[in-house]
Amino acid sequence: QDRYGNDIWKNETRTLDWLWHPINFKRPQLDLQRNRDWSLKDNHIMSINTVNGRIKVPFTCQGFDQYLNGTWEFGMAKILHVGNKWYMHISATKELPDYLKEQSQHVVGIDRGLRFLATAYDEHGKTLFFQGQEALRKRRKFKRLRQQLQSRGTKSAKRRLKKIGQRENRWMTDINHQLSKTLVNRYGADTLFV
Repeated sequence: QDRYGNDIWKNETRTLDWLWHPINFKRPQLDLQRNRDWSLKDNHIMSINTVNGRIKVPFTCQGFDQYLNGTWEFGMAKILHVGNKWYMHISATKELPDYLKEQSQHVVGIDRGLRFLATAYDEHGKTLFFQGQEALRKRRKFKRLRQQLQSRGTKSAKRRLKKIGQRENRWMTDINHQLSKTLVNRYGADTLFV
């Protein structure tokens, strides 16, 4: 550190001894291809390919029965180890009929922005504004906090920086969800949003 307490960066030569230690993954995860690495058997039995051969595991998942009616197609799966538990995320797709203009009762144009989170204009000529000043203030607060933590550069500041980024993403996702819910409740389910 210099006389002001700031860190002084310096180069250190490093040998290749660290290569002799095994690589350690902090959060192991695995991608599985359907019908090759994993498959779903009758009676809620999951067959998963492992290094030691296939294992068959019963699974319980509330609400999963709706995906077993034959209209859904399963794809890749991801196995994650979080805490002391293992989770399996399965992607599922469903074919939907083509959109018909006659299905929609309303047509609403939406413009996203920062000053106004959204501006909606419907076919009757009515405009709806969603103020964005509060969200803008909070994003500026997060930005200032990130700048302060980045200027410190300590290990704990980097950990806090990561947590703050995740918190801001969750908050913004919630704001967008509330906004879309409000639009659907205001105009109804048979609305075409453009």
